[in-house]
Amino acid sequence: MEAAIRIADREGLEALSMRRTAAELGVGVMSQYRHVPDKDALIDLVVETLFAAHPLPAHGTDGWRADLELSARREWEIYRAHPWLALIVAGTTRPPLAASMMAYTDWRMRAVADRGLAFPEMLQVAVAVSAAVQGSALTLARATSAAEDEAWLASRQSAITAVFASRDLPLISQFGAAEFQAVTPQNMFEFMLRCTLDGIKVTLADRA
Repeated sequence: MEAAIRIADREGLEALSMRRTAAELGVGVMSQYRHVPDKDALIDLVVETLFAAHPLPAHGTDGWRADLELSARREWEIYRAHPWLALIVAGTTRPPLAASMMAYTDWRMRAVADRGLAFPEMLQVAVAVSAAVQGSALTLARATSAAEDEAWLASRQSAITAVFASRDLPLISQFGAAEFQAVTPQNMFEFMLRCTLDGIKVTLADRA
């Protein structure tokens, strides 16, 4: 699976295919089909490999919030290293069949298992944390460099000014460099994670 990961890291997810992976390995594509039946199976194995390289501890640490935050930050580091991965796992009701990724969900559910939640609610907690991480990771996957962002802003400045002048937008019209920095993928990850954990805290307090 290392060959498939190298391809995606270098060329993006769209370059990943059975044929391209076989070429990277220097084998015939039919030889690869004897080990990996199709692209879906290839994707499953890629996700399994990446999450297995970042396992969570066997047991929790210092309470539910610390455990959920630990799992979120560890998942975030996977996407930072391989931004294209978010395009596979985020925003879908048909996630890859990867036991090591499912272990993150199970671990998060166990973090709140003794807090009086019903099973579906424990699942909602786990999915909420995943959504906070993966939502930011999708932006990371599509992020451009700071230089490209600045060039885009400069090229669109007249259009931006026209939009701001077209109606009353007293706050958004103040958007500038500091605000642009505030909504970078990393800063949005921190903000969304904090809001999600605060919301879970309220839910658990209601159960208590």
